[in-house]
Amino acid sequence: MYDAAKLSPWVEMMRSITLLGCFFLLFSVGTSSIAAGKSCEQQVCVAVIDVGSTGSRIHIYSYDLDSTKTPVNITERWVKKISPGFATLTANQQTINNYLTSLFIDAPNYELPTYFYATAGMRLLSKPQQQLLYTYTQQWFANQTQWQLVNAKTITGTDEGIYGWLAVNYQLNNLTTNSRPIGVLDMGGASVQITFPITNESATNTNDLQQIDLYGQHYKLFVHSFLGLGQTEMSHQFLDSEACFDNNYEMPTGHSAQGDAYKCENEVSSLMNSVHQVNSIVQPVIKSNSINDWYTLGGLPALAQSKPFDFSEQQLTTQNLLEKANSDVCQQDWTTLNTQYSGNSYAYGYCLFPSYYYALIVDGYGLQPQQSLHYLSADKSGDWTLGVVLHQQA
Repeated sequence: MYDAAKLSPWVEMMRSITLLGCFFLLFSVGTSSIAAGKSCEQQVCVAVIDVGSTGSRIHIYSYDLDSTKTPVNITERWVKKISPGFATLTANQQTINNYLTSLFIDAPNYELPTYFYATAGMRLLSKPQQQLLYTYTQQWFANQTQWQLVNAKTITGTDEGIYGWLAVNYQLNNLTTNSRPIGVLDMGGASVQITFPITNESATNTNDLQQIDLYGQHYKLFVHSFLGLGQTEMSHQFLDSEACFDNNYEMPTGHSAQGDAYKCENEVSSLMNSVHQVNSIVQPVIKSNSINDWYTLGGLPALAQSKPFDFSEQQLTTQNLLEKANSDVCQQDWTTLNTQYSGNSYAYGYCLFPSYYYALIVDGYGLQPQQSLHYLSADKSGDWTLGVVLHQQA
């Protein structure tokens, strides 16, 4: 079932488009917002660019500094996303100029230090390919007066895991109080990260052990990233699995799918453990370190809050998600569902994705099917870029 040679038709389409020159109108632009409150003349401000696998998102944060020069009162002042992913672009100066201009064109008029940090989409490229894209990126920034580039680089999966963990725990006020920090599951398009505090190092590979000092506290963390296990990259391996799509969904083979979330979950589980050894890497560490509360970021909360799932109260279990997918999606007719969720580009995967999350979290990480998984409310940003602000001082 696992076939790394399969490529996303969407990615191939975007590569073809960028060959034509990538004018502004080809970029899909997301919403932006400006927070009320103090301005960047009254607080410290910084721009952090999340250069993700499916798009790039600019975040502008403002904050105060406490007596130890550590950020406090962090506020996301402005955010905007464009697609496609930066790593899918054709590497030439005009394409990169158009893309970055589209991203920054309507940003607030402040002169800000800027971190341009790419994640797993760029990790999938060779180092020469990455460097070429960064060379053009640095040239664009060199011609700007407003955006003062601090660094443009591909961060490691470990960095991404730490930043996400810091962001969630900051929003929960766990870092500035004596509250017990929680574990964080970050679900990206090309990679996933799992990060949690540990006291027992006996089962932990030293490469997965990270230590941070922040707000007078010392944190010892297990952090591991699995490249290729993000939702988008994973789905490439199961496009011909009839159990993973709604009834009568037309498969690449020409056959019609017969959706079954439980059978699909079994198939995806082999990718987790036989190929990526998720269970042998993570489960021994979790068993020797008790983590009661887990929060999730990225694709899983987005899926849980979308129709037809509609999980409320910022929590769900993988068991409930899998059951709902099987009854309300997998065994329903694709034509009916496609009409019902017209315009939703992710609806085709609403049988596969819950099966994947169950396989990753239960069979891979070893959490119980009824373990509550929480996610932040809409008014609290858990984006890993907030963690970059904190990690400057950690």
